[in-house]
Amino acid sequence: MKKGIICTGLLLSMVATVQAQDKQVVDSIANTLESRGLLTPKGSFELEPSISYSQNTSNRISILGYSVLPALVVGLIEAEDADQATFTAALAGRYGLTNRIELELRVPWVYRYDTITKREVNVGQGGAQRFSSEGAALGDIEGAIRYQWNLESAPFWIGSVRFKSDTGESPFDNELNTQGIFKDPPTGSGSWSIEPSMTLIYPTDPAVLFGTAGYTWNLGDDAKRDLDENPSNNPDKFNLGNSFFLGMGMGFAVNDRLSFSLGVNHRTVFKSSINGNKVGEMLQIDSLSTGFGLALTERTSLNMNLQAGLTEDAPDVEVSFSLPISF
Repeated sequence: MKKGIICTGLLLSMVATVQAQDKQVVDSIANTLESRGLLTPKGSFELEPSISYSQNTSNRISILGYSVLPALVVGLIEAEDADQATFTAALAGRYGLTNRIELELRVPWVYRYDTITKREVNVGQGGAQRFSSEGAALGDIEGAIRYQWNLESAPFWIGSVRFKSDTGESPFDNELNTQGIFKDPPTGSGSWSIEPSMTLIYPTDPAVLFGTAGYTWNLGDDAKRDLDENPSNNPDKFNLGNSFFLGMGMGFAVNDRLSFSLGVNHRTVFKSSINGNKVGEMLQIDSLSTGFGLALTERTSLNMNLQAGLTEDAPDVEVSFSLPISF
């Protein structure tokens, strides 16, 4: 991708062995793994509008009552099906401060539509109730700084620190209705986070190998609504679980304009806490990704990325399109 950059400034900052097709493949893999590859050249600016859609479905059966015998349950059995659809439109800007340093700012706008169906199993089909909630607002604005450690020989190492704000609607501030559903779905995580990571890029003809690893540290904050039903704790203090992630992939250049890549991502999310007490469960999020990159002009390319969840905690599917434009 980004044929003009490949043929000019980027080759000046990269070793000669990273050829034009390698750069195209690197960008495709970077898009697949949600991590930047080779950096923006010094003095250059890149604007990237994007749009993405994700769908997540979960099913849960709860028993409200007590067991008299192993085969007999007294109480209410309730089945719940939750569907969450999220559309995100974002605009990212990147600037090459030097050939080794890149700055990035990303501003998202999030629309969510949640649907929850509840049915009491022991009262027949007529007991199903359907609730929905929708809303759109600014998401969590992010900023990042990246540094490329070596310029002259492969493999290339790129360090990154990403900062995520709490500008989106917080799930710990939004009010719930009588059914325990958000009146306005949250569009952010509710707290700041810092994410250091390291990326490895290794061109080896005819493919390019790519790997990334990092850790997300979430900062605690105060909730504007009661979280633990204890009136003595006001306000409640929440802290989202920290996480570490790994990703790897490879890609190939089909021709001088089209590239294809495959990748796998893993993230382990540790337990969250409310007022210092651990809550919830540890999450294992794995997904399989595939990406395509098509150079439209010398300065513009089109990227497509598709992710499919491999574990119960991962979103079912996520598809995104981006259009990076170089200046």
